[in-house]
Amino acid sequence: MTLHETSPLAPSGADARSARRPSLRSRFAARPLHHRFAIVGSLVSLIGMFAMGEVVTESIETGVVRNAAISSAVYMESFIAPLSQELAERQAFTDETLNRMRVLLESEPLADRVRSVKIWREGGLIAFASDSGLIGQRFAEDAALRDAWQGELSASFDELEGDESAAERETGVPLFEVYNPIHSIVTGEVIAVAEFYLVASELQADLWAAKARAWAMMIAVTAATFAALFGIVRAGSHTIAAQNRALAGRLDDLARVSALNAALRTRVQGAAQRVSEMNERQMRRISAELHDGPAQALALASLRLDALVRRASVAADDPEALALREVLDAALHDVRDLCRGLTLPELEGLSIPQTLERAIGAHERRTGTTVERDLTGGPWPDLAPAHPILICVYRFVQEGLMNAFRHAAGAPVRVGCHQQAGRLIVFVADDGPGFNGRVWGRNARGIGLAGLRERVESIGGSFQVNAAPGKGARLTIRLALDGMA
Repeated sequence: MTLHETSPLAPSGADARSARRPSLRSRFAARPLHHRFAIVGSLVSLIGMFAMGEVVTESIETGVVRNAAISSAVYMESFIAPLSQELAERQAFTDETLNRMRVLLESEPLADRVRSVKIWREGGLIAFASDSGLIGQRFAEDAALRDAWQGELSASFDELEGDESAAERETGVPLFEVYNPIHSIVTGEVIAVAEFYLVASELQADLWAAKARAWAMMIAVTAATFAALFGIVRAGSHTIAAQNRALAGRLDDLARVSALNAALRTRVQGAAQRVSEMNERQMRRISAELHDGPAQALALASLRLDALVRRASVAADDPEALALREVLDAALHDVRDLCRGLTLPELEGLSIPQTLERAIGAHERRTGTTVERDLTGGPWPDLAPAHPILICVYRFVQEGLMNAFRHAAGAPVRVGCHQQAGRLIVFVADDGPGFNGRVWGRNARGIGLAGLRERVESIGGSFQVNAAPGKGARLTIRLALDGMA
């Protein structure tokens, strides 16, 4: 690969920069709380303000248009309805009525307010129109006209899109269109629909002014609400930031204390391991002293006793001589057992299974019993435990097996070892009569199991007793695998 070539698996410069660049979400989350509130709150407030503004202005427009339509319909109906009653009996107006309507619309006060009028018959037929050329023509009915035939009053600012509105489009001024049903004064039925266009310049100006006031009020209320909430959130954000700084300081202090505790614990465990090794060396010296001192003296005393018995011509079966010999032999046996118990075999460099085999084998030779083994929980070749750990494991198995031999004689005994969750687990279990493990845990004193617990905990392990009357006993230790590999 030349200097100008790049590996297809390596990211390009832009990709690497984008990978190092924090995402938008992470940058947003890193900002102070009141900044995040300002961004999100302003967006929500603007959206809410526009939504509410649309609803309010639409309501204002609907109300204004409705009120204007009602007042205009009442006003126009007072002029148009009396002249339109003949449509209850006729399909079209008489010429006299048409002329009277034109005169009425061209006179004050209607001429100033009404720009155009149409009177519709059913089927889209125009019976009267300000543009006389539309009279008698038919046009498609729109939704507002159909609603008016159902007796509903409707009004709107018309966009003048229909063919029948060509004359109104030419005026070039905003028009307010009203559909007003005309009822028969005899039967109350709708006999025609009056469509009239009012000049809406003033109405439209009033409507825009009302909308502007509504929008101004909406903006002011939204801004005041947002400012008040922002002030509250900002104060809370400052409080939280101060608390976070204080908490960070405390966490730093705790981290330092924790580091000191960890270092102290490591030193204590190291000291405990060294003390354990010193104790084992001291026990070896005591064992050697007992073997070379009292044991040799007792053996010599036994030999001298034999010589003395022969010189004194004492019978071999003399009770006093036999008793004295038994005492000397028992004392010598006890001293030698004590020496063997104090002295450990050489464990340096052994693995966990080899150490367990040494302890189990010594117990089997000493007691003439057989111990079940479960030592398959490897991989063991990767572990090289420190000498104090091997001593702890050996002493644990030695003491556990001896307790089982003393208190559960003849019952099956098992020794197992495996790894779980980064810890080495060793157990000694028997099916003997058991005991109350809870009571023992509260009242454990002296040597034996209590001494084992102290030994295990001194090197950072844990010691557990599970026992119940009639259900046997199980002793378990757990040691961290850290530092063994």
